[in-house]
Amino acid sequence: MLPVIHPPPSNARPFEWLKTDETAVPMLPAIALKVIELVSDPDVTVTSLAPVVSKDQVLASRVLGLGNSAAYAGYQPATTLLEAMVRLGTVAVRNVVVTVSFASRMHDPKIYGEQGRHLVDHAIGTAYVARLIAEKVRVDVEEAFMCGLMHDIGKLVILKLAHDHARKTGKPAPADEVQSAVDDRHAAFGGLTLKRWKLPESLIEPVTCHHDYTMAHTRKKEAAVCYAANRLSHRYGFGCESDGRSLLDDHVSTYLGLDEEWLNSADDRAPGLYDIARKVLA
Repeated sequence: MLPVIHPPPSNARPFEWLKTDETAVPMLPAIALKVIELVSDPDVTVTSLAPVVSKDQVLASRVLGLGNSAAYAGYQPATTLLEAMVRLGTVAVRNVVVTVSFASRMHDPKIYGEQGRHLVDHAIGTAYVARLIAEKVRVDVEEAFMCGLMHDIGKLVILKLAHDHARKTGKPAPADEVQSAVDDRHAAFGGLTLKRWKLPESLIEPVTCHHDYTMAHTRKKEAAVCYAANRLSHRYGFGCESDGRSLLDDHVSTYLGLDEEWLNSADDRAPGLYDIARKVLA
């Protein structure tokens, strides 16, 4: 059983439908789990990954497409999957595989309604913004990408719990309770999901603390990158309405050393990267 980490406030009754078990967490396809397992080995090579990825034509085409995208402009076109994987690197290939697998699972309107598509778009946008920030502050760019991609996965788990409750009982979970759970508890559910998927421990704390990076104990800087990426993704309206707020007014800018010059550069680069990613990956 997967425990609920954040109990409701003391003055609120527990939500009966918000009980987690293994069926509530959407599983990735076997091929994605295999790639995650292989990449967890620091000695893994693209040569050993290529036969696994090549078994899925959709994944292989997405990897090849990203390797030839404008994000890697200046290279000669990759004509084979192996060439594209060498260009991207093993961790980036893992990220592509997880992104495509994640997106494919989250489009069912019966479970996620209209929010599913928007949450996937927001996740992809946040992942690419996190990569930009990571380049600036010198943390692992591919791990930052994955944190950005997964930061709201808990929202999808909560929506699935509400769907499962309605299917089993014939009574929908109260809409206000669902929204409250999505708003207040998705970060904790996100951490549980990453544990179930056996993703690296380095990803779990940043995702769990992406709304309050000061709560992170061992990965504070990485959590701050995820927090800032989420803020900027909302500023740009990636999968959501733009809130227009400047990141420079947030204390995280000082903590990470993000100044007006960098932000102007991000404003120029981020929308193009987002458009490329949605076309290639989603």
